[in-house]
Amino acid sequence: MTFRRLLFCLLVVMSGCTQSLTRSPVNTPPTPSTQERAELRGEAYYSYLLAQQYLNNKQFDKAIEAYSNALKVDPQSPMLLTELAALYLRQGNLDFALKLTEQSIQYDQNYTPAYMLLGQLYAGKGQTNQAIEAYKRVIEMSPSEEDAYLLLGTLYAQERRFDEAVQTFDQLKAIVPDNPLSLYYKARIFLDMKYYDQAEHLYRELLAAEPDFENGLLDLAYIYEVTDRPRDAERTYLKILSVNQANVLARNRLGNLYMRENKPSEAIQTFNQLLKVNQKDVESLLKIGIIHLQQKNYDDAINDFTHLLKEEPRYDQALYYLATTYEEKLDYEQAIRSFRLIASGSPLWNAAQSRLALVFAKLKDYPSAIAVLNGAITKSPETGDFYLYLGVILEEAKQYGEALAAIERGLEKLPHDTELLFRKGIIQDKMGQRDAAVDTMQQILAAEPKNPNALNYVGYTYAEMGINLPRAKEMVRQALDLAPDDGFIMDSLGWVYFKMGQSKKALEIIMDAIKRVPEDPVIFEHLGDIYMEMGKKAKAAEAYQKSIEFNHTEPDKIREKLNAAK
Repeated sequence: MTFRRLLFCLLVVMSGCTQSLTRSPVNTPPTPSTQERAELRGEAYYSYLLAQQYLNNKQFDKAIEAYSNALKVDPQSPMLLTELAALYLRQGNLDFALKLTEQSIQYDQNYTPAYMLLGQLYAGKGQTNQAIEAYKRVIEMSPSEEDAYLLLGTLYAQERRFDEAVQTFDQLKAIVPDNPLSLYYKARIFLDMKYYDQAEHLYRELLAAEPDFENGLLDLAYIYEVTDRPRDAERTYLKILSVNQANVLARNRLGNLYMRENKPSEAIQTFNQLLKVNQKDVESLLKIGIIHLQQKNYDDAINDFTHLLKEEPRYDQALYYLATTYEEKLDYEQAIRSFRLIASGSPLWNAAQSRLALVFAKLKDYPSAIAVLNGAITKSPETGDFYLYLGVILEEAKQYGEALAAIERGLEKLPHDTELLFRKGIIQDKMGQRDAAVDTMQQILAAEPKNPNALNYVGYTYAEMGINLPRAKEMVRQALDLAPDDGFIMDSLGWVYFKMGQSKKALEIIMDAIKRVPEDPVIFEHLGDIYMEMGKKAKAAEAYQKSIEFNHTEPDKIREKLNAAK
């Protein structure tokens, strides 16, 4: 079998750059030797030639009839049995193909093509261990049979028996040093194991011999992406497209890369090129709409999603993003209407109900928001987000008792849900139950010692209470290590230092926090308190003024501080 043909066959077995290796039979009929054909009896040989003619004309039923006639004359011919089995496999009749192949082996236990087909049949039926044994038998009988090594190696990899797979491909390379497939599939194994350095080395070796080998280039580009080398990935995709502009996978991945790298113009251009090939490419149309949404080009996004829904009226992703676009545009009436159009059987229904409730909450229509979530809970009582959002909305409405009850309902169903537990602690805090809130956060930390939100809450609360300050600093530092760009945790750490009397250090950290969260009223209150402690009243007054402008929940308290700073 040629390199390109076998590669095509094996790609059916090993598919997808990031997917595990999958199984599928390779239904390529064995090619009989001249001696095997010569050994057929006269009438059998005539029927055999007739079968070949029918095969060439794709008259498969007549080919089966001709093979069957040949077998009437020569019923113990392993070649005829194996070729007929391959033909039945081609038509999807695995069971009868397997029966004929096993019969062939009974007549000749050393007939290599029968064992090759047997391996493919076992693999197709999911009997991987039997398939492995069949290919091992082929290699035992015919150590130079390259295809057997390749197929055996892919099966080992499919079973995640990676050491045996690598050993098999190494054996093939030792026998046939110039076979690039041994390198390719060995590289795929390392890729599947996430050994990116080893995989990259092998792909480079392969591409030195086959520089335009698209599957190798695609895998190498994927390695560049997951190892944070977007420019190398981009160059590799462009190289593929310079040779083969019709490579849809490369162009789609390139467009996705541009989206992640915040290059909207390049992404839209790439997806538009895909649409030139297929005007009804709904995935590309959807992504263009998402890019317009991200750019806040709401009218363009609405046009994109509306056009897509005309092509695919039941495409819920487009409907969900359309509703989201209306919400972002503050057209809440259309957002509500669109979210409600998503059917209860849709995978997006849960998300749509949550968003619908939040839209009502933005309108301060708390009864409607609560009704939506209670209805959703009735239909899907195991969905934690419904209880979480219900609690948040009741909390926003300052109905703290009802909010806590909603969270407790969720915890009855999902007692270990840390998001529900965290919200419970926050609500307890707002109800003045600070000790209970700390206990709830400690319950989270018992299950998830590295939960940054719980660590931050307990550390900040200790600082607010002026107790356990060394432990508070330790906990907030740990939280910041886990979430280094979180401005709120930075604020907590600054506040701990302030409570420890280290105002200069506190100021430095709070200023970093403001860079990340530039409009938070509590952080500006903290900044004002630090400046006041340092005797910088003018700067303190400026910070308190911003705290008021950013809608501090206790404006009267901040005004008192502002007056004291003047």
